[in-house]
Amino acid sequence: MTLFPSFAANLEQQEWRYAKIILAVSGGIDSMCMALLFAQAKQYFTKSPYGLAGFDFVIAHCNFQLRGEDSEQDAALVKDWAALKGIPYYQNTFDTPEIIKEEGNVQIVARRLRYEWFEALRKELNFDYIATAHHQQDSVETLLMNFFKGTGIEGLHGILPEKGRIIRPLLSFNKTDIAAYAAQEKLVWREDVSNQKTDYLRNKVRLELLPGIEKVFPNAVTSIYQNSLRFGEIEELYKQSIQGYRKKLVEQRGKDLYIPLRKLVQCRPLSTIVYELLKPFGLGPAQLHDALQLIDSDSGRYINFEQYRLLKDRNFFIITPLETKNSDNILVEEPTVHFENEQFSFRSKPVKDMPKPAQIAAAEAYIDVKHLKFPLLLRPWRIGDYLYPIGMGMKKKKVKKLLIDLKIPQHEKDAVWVLESNKKIVWVCGIRSDERFKVKPETKDILHLHFQKNNT
Repeated sequence: MTLFPSFAANLEQQEWRYAKIILAVSGGIDSMCMALLFAQAKQYFTKSPYGLAGFDFVIAHCNFQLRGEDSEQDAALVKDWAALKGIPYYQNTFDTPEIIKEEGNVQIVARRLRYEWFEALRKELNFDYIATAHHQQDSVETLLMNFFKGTGIEGLHGILPEKGRIIRPLLSFNKTDIAAYAAQEKLVWREDVSNQKTDYLRNKVRLELLPGIEKVFPNAVTSIYQNSLRFGEIEELYKQSIQGYRKKLVEQRGKDLYIPLRKLVQCRPLSTIVYELLKPFGLGPAQLHDALQLIDSDSGRYINFEQYRLLKDRNFFIITPLETKNSDNILVEEPTVHFENEQFSFRSKPVKDMPKPAQIAAAEAYIDVKHLKFPLLLRPWRIGDYLYPIGMGMKKKKVKKLLIDLKIPQHEKDAVWVLESNKKIVWVCGIRSDERFKVKPETKDILHLHFQKNNT
């Protein structure tokens, strides 16, 4: 059979017909068929009324030196074929065995090396895309692996025809059609013997699971692939819905994001919405249960992701960077800390004695540790904050009123931070501490605090 009419129509439909494309060609049957189809497309487009109209391609081959002489013969086949067809050829030979000694997993290493080089070459040549030869069966294998390992809706669309700079022009064709096309064109390719080993999960799915399924459902690959296309359309609707919840619930405040819990708990299905809202910040399926429990936990509890922290603060979830220089909600998890950001430096440390009041600078405070509950929270002040200013006999005062009474200019008010313990203001930093945390004669443990603005 000939695949070319459908292939050319696909290039037109996806608008790849006007692009400059790097073909990732290993020398196997799939990538060699893709290369031949592109060569035929170039001839076809040359004769069209519009000419090539910017369409062009080159071949790129990775030699990972993992299969000895076989790797060299793969490279030679692709290079010679490209020369025969007059197609520009690029090759990178990697010292993969040495790299594996440091990084481990051969598949992960090879994938990283391959795509890093392809992308560097694409930028060097100023090309538009990198084409790989994934087909229907590859997509079905990916879907099945995702399904059995556990996945959300996005794991059910299989391999996408286009993702970023990566395109898959053969994705709509099945393996049988590709093999028939290769035989018809008398195409020469090389077989990677490692593809017949079941050492890797994908090979097990390909060689053991799928054949077993097809014994019961002979057209299973095509049916699952068609289902994956429908799952992809369902995913678009799903994403639109999640985006609606994101706009409704997630509010940017300074460097942090706030989610009002009273609104969140009214959403259904709650676990799915929580997962999707937090997934971009590093939440994995294993942490979802902890995130749901955090809703009803005490203020100050938190979960750490790789780069972000999910903090429960009163009636809000706060998503804040772990790096303090990028955060507007900084946890002080132990008595001795020192950190700086663009606005200020903050230090705290236990001390034995407290100096006389006249010797205490405005940037300092001394606190009775007995009344603190760690972690403390360092954050910008906000409307509604209040404290019992030291020296006022336990009279409650709004932080806003305190700043007004002290005639602090508006631009300085915006830069005021507070230190909080268990929902109580310990210190309006550099301005006034709270009577409830005052050091008294019977105080045994004292914490010295220092807050210095960088512009002063």
